[in-house]
Amino acid sequence: MDLGLSIAIGGGIICATVLLVLSIMFSLTTQTYEVNSARSQSSELERTLIHTNFTISDLYAQSGSDRVSFTLQNTGLEKLWNYNKFAVIVKYNATITGNPVLTSEYLTYDSTTAFGGAGVSSGSTQFARPDQDVSKENWDDAVGGDNDDILYDEVDESTQNDTDYATSGSLSLLDTSETWETGLTNVIDPQTSSNHIVKYVYRKNTSGGNVIDLTVRLMQGSTTIASWTHTNIGNTFTLASQTLSVGETDSITNYSDLRLRFTGTYSSGLAARTVQISWAEFEVPAASGIYDCSLVSVTAGKWTIDRIMSDLMDPRILNSNEDSRVCIRLSNNVHSGSNVLVSVATDLGKTESDSINT
Repeated sequence: MDLGLSIAIGGGIICATVLLVLSIMFSLTTQTYEVNSARSQSSELERTLIHTNFTISDLYAQSGSDRVSFTLQNTGLEKLWNYNKFAVIVKYNATITGNPVLTSEYLTYDSTTAFGGAGVSSGSTQFARPDQDVSKENWDDAVGGDNDDILYDEVDESTQNDTDYATSGSLSLLDTSETWETGLTNVIDPQTSSNHIVKYVYRKNTSGGNVIDLTVRLMQGSTTIASWTHTNIGNTFTLASQTLSVGETDSITNYSDLRLRFTGTYSSGLAARTVQISWAEFEVPAASGIYDCSLVSVTAGKWTIDRIMSDLMDPRILNSNEDSRVCIRLSNNVHSGSNVLVSVATDLGKTESDSINT
């Protein structure tokens, strides 16, 4: 029995040893696989990072606006698609209670409005036309208009139209001045001082009677950018075309807050007369290379890709050499004179930045 027991014990030891060796070998094989897998994943990540490249260009931001736009172009070999994991940070002076406050915003991706294509590439002449009545005193549209007491829609046509018009209150010794101010649609700062033209059509309501003067002012808020006075105006609709000087143009700091102010003034005579305005616009040069995001409904504090240009392969994926138009909506308006710095990082951490002064 002692011999049998010894044999049994020896056999057990051998089996245990074999199992231990197999276990160690399996563990080493698993660890080797995991190490190799990790190395492979690390190598693939490194390769992907090396082949990921992009550029930011055509950055645009405007004081008084919460919109920022730029072109994001894929200049690498890797596709860009995981936009939810991109980091977009904007550093700027925000207008808060009228004052500049240095602000950094981390913006998240707005996938609900992505690829809507509502933005516009600016490349043609811009026109700011009447879009609201800021103030009107005794001006109305009872004669020459639709008598709804809204004046701007009598003069906002894309081309001159004298069939409808806005009319001032009667000017005489009893009422020597009447002013109407209309807001203008927003245009993009063209970054040039040339070819800014104010156009308007005017007359007095009938011949004879009081001598009436007309003063027209281009305003930015309460600041006069330029003004023109027409003395003893006639009773035939007359087109005026006023080109701003370089100094006048350069004094515009916010193309989103422009207005036209029309003031009729009694000069002399006894029979009351009125001023009539039938059409007006402000012509501004094209803002070449700028993407206008004003109609893109991106949520405040977020960014989105509004479109990929010539997106013929893999829709909504930014392939190599494709470029996209990015729209940002900040939580606050950009303050005048602010530097706007935009930084973009992909899901792998590849980062690019660009800045612009407003």
